[in-house]
Amino acid sequence: MRKQIPEKIKSRLNKIKTAIEDVPNTVPNEMRTTFNFKGRKSPIIAEKVIEAISDSEDVIYDPFMGSGSFVYAAMGKVKKIYATELDNYTFNAVSVLMNKVDMLKLSKLFDAVKEDVYEQIMRLYETSCCGSKNYISKVLFDPEEGKEGYFNPSNNREIIDGKNIKLIEKCPVCGGKSKKFDDEDYQKLVRLEKVDVERFPRNQYIVNSRINITSSTGADKYDRIFTQRNKIALLILQDAINKIEPSDEKDVLEQVLVASISLARIAMYGSSTDILYHVVGHGAQDMNVWLLFEEKYKSFCKFKSVYSDKQIGTTDSTVIIANKDYAEYIKENPDLKVDIIYTDFPYTDQVPYLERNQLYRIWLEKFYDSKYALTEDMLKQEIVLTNAESRIEKRDIENYYKDIDNMFSHFYSVLNEDGLVFLTMKLGKAKYFKTYIEIVNLARKNGFEYAYQIGVEKKDPTIRKQSAFTNTFMNEMIVVFYKLPKEDRYWYIGNENYEFLLVKKVYLYLIRTKEYVTLSSAVTLVCNDLKSKYSYLASEQDILKIKTLLQQYFKVDAGCIQIDNNQLYLDIEDTTDLYTKLYDLMPIFIRQLLDSKGKFVLEDVYFELVNSLCDGNPKTIAQILEDENHQRDIGNLILNYCEKDGQYYVERQDISKPNENAIDISTLSGTDFEILVQSLLKKEGYENVIKMGGAGDLGVDIIASKRQQDRLLHYIFQCKRWASNVGSDPIQRLYAERMRRRLDYAVCVTTSGYTKDGKKVAFDLEVETVDGNQLMQRLNKYFPGEYYNGIQDI
Repeated sequence: MRKQIPEKIKSRLNKIKTAIEDVPNTVPNEMRTTFNFKGRKSPIIAEKVIEAISDSEDVIYDPFMGSGSFVYAAMGKVKKIYATELDNYTFNAVSVLMNKVDMLKLSKLFDAVKEDVYEQIMRLYETSCCGSKNYISKVLFDPEEGKEGYFNPSNNREIIDGKNIKLIEKCPVCGGKSKKFDDEDYQKLVRLEKVDVERFPRNQYIVNSRINITSSTGADKYDRIFTQRNKIALLILQDAINKIEPSDEKDVLEQVLVASISLARIAMYGSSTDILYHVVGHGAQDMNVWLLFEEKYKSFCKFKSVYSDKQIGTTDSTVIIANKDYAEYIKENPDLKVDIIYTDFPYTDQVPYLERNQLYRIWLEKFYDSKYALTEDMLKQEIVLTNAESRIEKRDIENYYKDIDNMFSHFYSVLNEDGLVFLTMKLGKAKYFKTYIEIVNLARKNGFEYAYQIGVEKKDPTIRKQSAFTNTFMNEMIVVFYKLPKEDRYWYIGNENYEFLLVKKVYLYLIRTKEYVTLSSAVTLVCNDLKSKYSYLASEQDILKIKTLLQQYFKVDAGCIQIDNNQLYLDIEDTTDLYTKLYDLMPIFIRQLLDSKGKFVLEDVYFELVNSLCDGNPKTIAQILEDENHQRDIGNLILNYCEKDGQYYVERQDISKPNENAIDISTLSGTDFEILVQSLLKKEGYENVIKMGGAGDLGVDIIASKRQQDRLLHYIFQCKRWASNVGSDPIQRLYAERMRRRLDYAVCVTTSGYTKDGKKVAFDLEVETVDGNQLMQRLNKYFPGEYYNGIQDI
């Protein structure tokens, strides 16, 4: 029951698959090694997507700029790029990367800082090995054990023969680059404890156990995870940078220093910059602050060199970035209109960046500029789901959905006609689809329709074994929404999708009534429902809308309204188990995916199911995701049509087809299957073969008659293009209808088979059954080589 996407839009989106098919989903090393940002997305993938779907006159907007990957991807590809970023730390870190700077001046400033502080800092790390002076690169120790933790630390692969100090230079005597921590090293630490570090930040963090900021461990205190030596070194470096006159180049050095802090803390041995606040008791490392600063400076310079042609002002694209809340920016710029929104979606599993970046922001606010303060407005404006006790509103999933609702509303207002929203997502399994369904609902509420989805999994065996790709969900995907014209928007009343309620109301009425229903009476039914449920009096415009929707979701013929067998009414249908209905639709989705993509992974199938639902009810998919038997059934069904090829499902090569053009009857739509059975019956000599369907049919899809000797016998047929076996309920309804009409025979025809109970009831009630094998025998007699049944092997 989705809205139609224009063919021209489909055509653009279909270029994406080819564009990124062989492109590695990686973040360049030059980006990863600059400032510390969790969740970067591949600018290479984004660049290929933008090339495929945009032209040089387009305007792109990234409302949640983050590390700037999508801005870089769009540079030189489109006319203008807008980007906003709420987090002041992230925005300014990205700004120093994007804005052109004088590299010669930057080099001179770095040299001046080095001359000022190098010897002073290195003295902090001075040691000796075999009587020769050397300097510490890294100390491996157990912080909780005090003195003993330095002399006898926990073992790890870097500590060989108890040597837990890594040296900068090889010892000229023993030739080694490591040594045991000794009493001289300890006495140095004792002396350093007397140095005044009162200026070092002592702020208290917003507590969030998800990112290891816990009060019980003391991780909520800024200075808790730094050694005295590194506190001194960081303060020395900061004082040297503060001596420099304000400039863009000075800003670069400040961001270099701040980026160094993530490893200047007491870090877990072998730690990356991802885990910032974990209080490490054992197996820790303490690193030389100057070496960290110098290495990070080289990374920034390498970035500037590699991306010298992608700085603001160096391409044909006009780039405008702002440190603003996206909604505030849109309100302040009412004339802003864009063709494409391309961004990283603020999904529920996303790290709360305002909380994560406290380490950097507090330092910057204290020593550099008050513009880095974390304000109450920022905390309110962030779209996030967090467990921080102090952020009560942001702990509530319903408030998160309100923020997403508001987001899509703003997106609709800023997009031009035929505008597209590209969202990169990376979520967990069951939780992912439940959240995704809410996202689809909110997008529809605000004038969008789901248009496209493609997985862009990282080919990294450490993330997940390659062989498991087909059976589990990908980590990352691009989902595209299309801006519907105003007249085609879904009809919401409050937060309810009234289109679904309207369809449900009329569908159930058609099921219950045994008479044909006129279009005008269906309109009256809906108008009365609006009045009783919402005290809403339908206007002339509403009545036109109701008629349009009825014609869209039902068959209207000669003024009468009927159920359309090609529609997926799903959970508003009869009492048949919803999972069974979804399962029976699987072959259709599998065929569509194979035809459109050539290969697919598991969540592609689930995406098709989710986006074909009437109401987007999370319980629908939850029925499948929370039942391992259902998941196993679906996996087996897919393998009936497909085989595994590395990461993907592809069409089975060993399926016995009469010829390349043969049609798989198990993947036909309900209506097409009825038409096929109708054609077969005519070939077999049945007369007056009329396809029914719609209101009042009570499970009867075809009526026909056949002469037997001198008597004309009357038949009713029920057609089940099913993957699952037919049970007793449809058989009983068919029998009841045969008795009501006083006909001679009732026949149920299916592509699958019948349950044990279904067979017994059919025998007892004298309802003839035709299963998938029998049907193929009859089809081959009259249509040799034209059809095959892909479901027969199940």
